[in-house]
Amino acid sequence: MKKLFFLIAMCLTALTMQAAPRIAVLEFKAGVGVSQNDVDGISAMFITYFRPAGYTMVERTQIDKVIDEQGFQRSRMTESQMVRIGQILNVSKIVVGDVNIVMKQYNVDVRVINVESGVISATEGATFAGASYRTHMQSIAQKLAAKVAIKADETIQPLTTQTTVSQYVNLGLPSGTLWKSSNEKGGYYTYDDAVSKFGGKLPTREQWEELKGMCTWTWTGKGYKVTGENGKSIVLPSAGFCNCYGVIFDVGTHGNYWSSESYDSDKAWHFCSFSEGVYMSDIKRCCKLSVRLVQD
Repeated sequence: MKKLFFLIAMCLTALTMQAAPRIAVLEFKAGVGVSQNDVDGISAMFITYFRPAGYTMVERTQIDKVIDEQGFQRSRMTESQMVRIGQILNVSKIVVGDVNIVMKQYNVDVRVINVESGVISATEGATFAGASYRTHMQSIAQKLAAKVAIKADETIQPLTTQTTVSQYVNLGLPSGTLWKSSNEKGGYYTYDDAVSKFGGKLPTREQWEELKGMCTWTWTGKGYKVTGENGKSIVLPSAGFCNCYGVIFDVGTHGNYWSSESYDSDKAWHFCSFSEGVYMSDIKRCCKLSVRLVQD
């Protein structure tokens, strides 16, 4: 009996660990009047004290490996490149920061970015003299950690909803199609990979056209909020796409999603959204796009 209780406890622990969302802290950027070496020290101090409840922290070595593989320059990364790193690492949030010296004082600004939507979800900052940066970095880290912390009861929720129909939203469409509330966490997929992995859960051209014609589309600056006639809605973030040569485009400006239908042996139909509108088009099957699933 004791062995049984022990096994149950181990299984529950493993499930809890698996369900915990991941968060990554990228090296802060050096701005006016400060060297990158100094900023690296400030970043390291922030990481020491940044421990948001409910999250699993990604190791620095994992982050560095992805940056090197993508060929990004640490001191010159754009926000879209930072979001891409978060997508590859399969984290829900990334933490980025900037350090400047103005009037002989350090100005540190840190922000948390939601990887799926690209929206800033929390910020914290401080201005201080260099001699006291340790105390201030501890304060910034702890305050920001409190803002993004997950309550104990919230960490249990994904275990009960991970594979249930509650992830799908009824927008009141004539076909009765339910649309999933979030993109698949694998990031980008080629057409063949998407069909192989998701099969009949990929939307058809007809289902995309129905979503386009029967819902209200509101541009949020980072994607579209799609609202059905019944008032319920989903969000399609503008995650961009990766071309056949591995180059990422249009993160934050365009959303590119596979349909289930092939155009020919080389191309397939996909749905594209950007600030000026939404439409169906064909694209090479070797490109990697986002995936949003449906349920009939």
